[in-house]
Amino acid sequence: MKEQVEALIRDLQSAVAGRLLYPPDHPRNRVAVERILEQVRSLAPERGWVAAFLAGDRLVHEGTVLGGVDAAARGLFRTLRSAGFDRLALAAGLEADELGAFLTALAEAGRRADAGALRSSPHIQLASLQAAAESPEAAGDDRPFLSEEVGTLQGVWSGIVSGRGVDHDSLDSVVLTLSRTVEDNLGAMLPLAALKTHDEYTATHIVNVGLLAMALSEALGLPRATVRDVGIAALLHDVGKLRVPLEVLNKPDRLTDKEATTLRRHPEDGARLLFSAAGVPEVAVLVAYEHHIKFDGSGYPKVPASWRPSLASAITQVADVYDALRTDRPYRRGLERERIRDMMLADAGTHFEPDLLATFFESVVPADALG
Repeated sequence: MKEQVEALIRDLQSAVAGRLLYPPDHPRNRVAVERILEQVRSLAPERGWVAAFLAGDRLVHEGTVLGGVDAAARGLFRTLRSAGFDRLALAAGLEADELGAFLTALAEAGRRADAGALRSSPHIQLASLQAAAESPEAAGDDRPFLSEEVGTLQGVWSGIVSGRGVDHDSLDSVVLTLSRTVEDNLGAMLPLAALKTHDEYTATHIVNVGLLAMALSEALGLPRATVRDVGIAALLHDVGKLRVPLEVLNKPDRLTDKEATTLRRHPEDGARLLFSAAGVPEVAVLVAYEHHIKFDGSGYPKVPASWRPSLASAITQVADVYDALRTDRPYRRGLERERIRDMMLADAGTHFEPDLLATFFESVVPADALG
């Protein structure tokens, strides 16, 4: 029962993400609704109800604490709490239309911070608890920003490399969080994930790159579906590095020729992995292959002289280099924004596409928002 209730809450949040990332009639949205209805019928037979509420960061069902709550469940109850609700109950008679309307209202409430449309219906009851516990955003929560997303991304990468395929629900959850962060912070400097340990550098850095790439895509005025695909591509672009030994990836000294060859193979390895993974946007394969190819065609892998990286690859490269330079590493301190800006602008027209750099430093990491 515990695992079933936890799965239902995760699937509800995943379905909300689907309403934001895909058209209403997209097959993934229909499948999500069908899966939730089946779970509710299983958990609440006949005319019964299945109910849960969040106390602190603990999910409670029928008086039993189920355990810690992952990022997806916390996001669902954060949205409910913004509307003054702490408890969610679903009845066995729930139908697709009623559930779909509720999921759409949740999605809109999360996107616009407008919870006015959230209300109970015949088979969905929302309630407030008078003795509601302290929220997960309360003082004392010192977890680094986006730490859950870093862990989720590590799991997605591992699944791809091991051949299990892409965990699309987890990937969508990360993209949704980054999308909301971009909407809330674009033009006022994006809060970036804190680096906790050396070993976590790659995944933490990639979450930052995804955030910055989506912000730059938004600043360029790209359509929402394109911004989503660029975000996915940025989050997966370095997956080939899981084929590189850790001692090579994090070596503080100069690499040997053999080690450099191993490292430079990761774009091709990543593209092959993503090409074989079902459901990955085509642009993600391209970005994995191209993210070290410069604006003038140099870099690696070697390509014909006329080759120019795609827009998605150029966006990801700007975000990648910026975050790599600003982040502390074992062998150097992170650089200040102005120094990074001067270094990158010096390479405009060779390493980077000039107009992208201008937009990035004007709209995504503007000087007056850094302090």
